[in-house]
Amino acid sequence: MKFDDIKKRILNNYKLLVSTKIIGGLASALTLLIIARWLGVSQFGIFAMIISSVEILNILFSFRVWDTTVKFIGDNATNKQNISSYISFSTMVSFFSSFFSLILILLLADWVTHNLFSFTLFGAVVEHDQLAKLISIYAFSVLFISVNDNFDGMLRTYNQYNSILKINIITNLSRLVLVVLCIYYYGALTEVLICFVVAFAMGALLRFIYLKKALNEEKINLKPSDSLNRSERFDYLKFMSNAHFSNILNLANDKNLGVLVVGYFVGPIYAGLYRVARAITKIIRRIMDPALEIIFPEFVKLNAEKDFQNYKKVIIESVKMLVLSSLIVGSGIYLFSSEIIALFFGAQYINAESALFILIIAMILHNGGYWINPSMLALGKAKYLTMITIITTIIYCLSLFYLVRAMQHDGAALSLAIRNLCILSVGTYFYFRALKMN
Repeated sequence: MKFDDIKKRILNNYKLLVSTKIIGGLASALTLLIIARWLGVSQFGIFAMIISSVEILNILFSFRVWDTTVKFIGDNATNKQNISSYISFSTMVSFFSSFFSLILILLLADWVTHNLFSFTLFGAVVEHDQLAKLISIYAFSVLFISVNDNFDGMLRTYNQYNSILKINIITNLSRLVLVVLCIYYYGALTEVLICFVVAFAMGALLRFIYLKKALNEEKINLKPSDSLNRSERFDYLKFMSNAHFSNILNLANDKNLGVLVVGYFVGPIYAGLYRVARAITKIIRRIMDPALEIIFPEFVKLNAEKDFQNYKKVIIESVKMLVLSSLIVGSGIYLFSSEIIALFFGAQYINAESALFILIIAMILHNGGYWINPSMLALGKAKYLTMITIITTIIYCLSLFYLVRAMQHDGAALSLAIRNLCILSVGTYFYFRALKMN
């Protein structure tokens, strides 16, 4: 396949998915800023910590299967019966691990509130029983998070980006409307968190409908009775375990760990400021997300064809595009940072400006190294990905716990920038090492 054909397909899908991310992202950001203005800095910090604690626990307890599913579907593209078996098996693994995750989070809700939410000294007095209830409510979202990611991976495999566009717009706009109505009529955080769970459930239903339609178009007859043999299940679970272990370590890259560490050591006010800064710089991350989602299936195909010349070209061209776009958007955010914070979140969040500047740099570095994770998985070097993640996570955690105490939310932002730089340098080294072995 010519590189121009690959590039054209990637760009077309990228444009469509960027539209999805922008529209969906605007609805998501609007939802967040409405909640931030409604709650105020301290209470918004608590809200962010509730979300983060549940999502971190879910990363620990619920298997990440979507990238493994994409890998094995891509490797068995000509065997439709095997594809049906992998889809059925991955969906079963995803659901049962999510159910297991929910049970554990419900059991740990009280422990989390007593060990992570000890900040009455900071003026954010909330009853621990009420916090445990809020965590338990949001915990039901984990039933759908892994399943949704898995369905999205399958849809991307069959170039169903238009379907993903519709799904994300519908679910994000529905969540926005539900949250606004709940705040207006109830004014309680309990109902707002229920809205989040309902939106996740709605997304799962829509994804299933569109996936069934895509499989019918591909003439793939999905039969739950189709099963993998013992060797195939072992290979799938082995690959998934490596990818999942890397994902557990990789939670350091997520906003969640930073939010919890800031909230625990220096209080929910600073956690709220850090969460706002992350929310604003998320627009830079949105530039990268479509490329990450599109590129993995492409890497799998190119690796299967042993076409490493085009493999390298895809990396180089996509990095150029992402870094340039990130620099342009990041510069715009930096120039109008104080105005953006005051306009959307309110003057009470203006102290997030310094962390915002550092996070802009961190996100640009992150986008420059976006290709490392999918490349390692596509090349079948999950163990290299694990090694990269271990090295960079140790560096991140050591710097995070030191810098947060010294610099509050700015320290969390600086730690993330250090980590992303390490990922880019260490990941590049392991990529060239992996190529030599193929």
